[in-house]
Amino acid sequence: MTTLPLLAPAAAQPRGVGSSLRAPLSPEAQFLFLTAGGSGTAAGLRCLLDSQLDWVTLRSLAQRERATLIVWQWLQRLGTDHLPAGIADGWRRLAMVCEFEARRLERCLHEAVDALASQGIDVMLLKGSALAYTAYTSFAERPMGDLDILVRPAHAHEAWALLQTRGWAWPSARWPAEGYPGHQHLPPLVHADGAGVRLEVHTDLLPVGHPFHLPRETLWRDARTVRLNQHSARVPDPVLLLLHACIHFAWTHQLQWASWRAFRDVATLTGGGGFSWAPFVALARDSRATTSCYWTLRLAQSLAGVPIPHDVLRALRPPRPELPTTLLEYHYALQLFPSGCSCPSVRLGRRLWALGMAPRWSGHRSIRPWQFDPLRSTPSRAASVAWPRRLLNWVRTTAAAIAYLKRVTASGRGPAA
Repeated sequence: MTTLPLLAPAAAQPRGVGSSLRAPLSPEAQFLFLTAGGSGTAAGLRCLLDSQLDWVTLRSLAQRERATLIVWQWLQRLGTDHLPAGIADGWRRLAMVCEFEARRLERCLHEAVDALASQGIDVMLLKGSALAYTAYTSFAERPMGDLDILVRPAHAHEAWALLQTRGWAWPSARWPAEGYPGHQHLPPLVHADGAGVRLEVHTDLLPVGHPFHLPRETLWRDARTVRLNQHSARVPDPVLLLLHACIHFAWTHQLQWASWRAFRDVATLTGGGGFSWAPFVALARDSRATTSCYWTLRLAQSLAGVPIPHDVLRALRPPRPELPTTLLEYHYALQLFPSGCSCPSVRLGRRLWALGMAPRWSGHRSIRPWQFDPLRSTPSRAASVAWPRRLLNWVRTTAAAIAYLKRVTASGRGPAA
């Protein structure tokens, strides 16, 4: 895995950029996160532009988060005259590719919804596509890598089979059916145009056995209707869209992946002053998702500058003292991009995730997100390694984990705290 410089040398840390948690991050990581926060971030972005960004690193970070088009839009607003020669042209070309891919995704979505609706199958848009048609001004404004739709369980296999007669294919060797027992969606389909567009037909938001209380009937009952091409589709209401975004990032992705999109969704859904926080907090509590919401919102505020009401964070916060909470926040920030600063131990990372997420306090009992990983049943290679080698690996991992904890503790107690 390619590593990216997440942390900046002390001399390279720009001043006056905002959150103290952002200060140790590289200017490129700071810039990316700030583009997720909304219109109030222009001053911080201008300050970072003056720090001589590494454009290759910023481009890699943006492409990893599918943020290329949005970063380019911000660069245009800030003025491209200060960009090095050739940089603006390169970003412009990448942005054009992103817009083209977004149009292709939208066209494929329309085809799928039209095919199912013509047969009387109700469709609900999920995740990126649902947000694109409600919270954002256009489909391209909400970058995504694939398409997710929800159908009622009784119609799931019918819908999945029908789509395979309407331009979608199932690569069974890549996604065998036996790998999806109890999963929230059937094996993915790929559009036959060869562009690699992927579609997942869901029957629920989360896999069977998840610890949250999210009745499927309530999801359909409270959904709204949007118009797509020739037919209509349903979308979850804004409060549930935010809740699902928080659960998806904090629980399903274990506070590690797709952070920029999660923070930007938070900013977009809650911006403008019209979002109802009280129903959201009540839903988070009722659905056992308080800590998922707390950490997503706290990191969105700290890293992307998204304004979150203090009383909302206080109402969602798990029972942890401030110092360990701050140290955990610093640890979670280090996991958002692959770098030499990341946690060196999977076991330690999971324990630190659980320490902050407080799953037992949240009512999750012993259920953890990694239990739903289809690879978890794969026989471990460690069993075939001779015991002296296993012992050496354990010693090395333990030493690296101790060094990592010392670094997090020292940094979290310092300026980043």
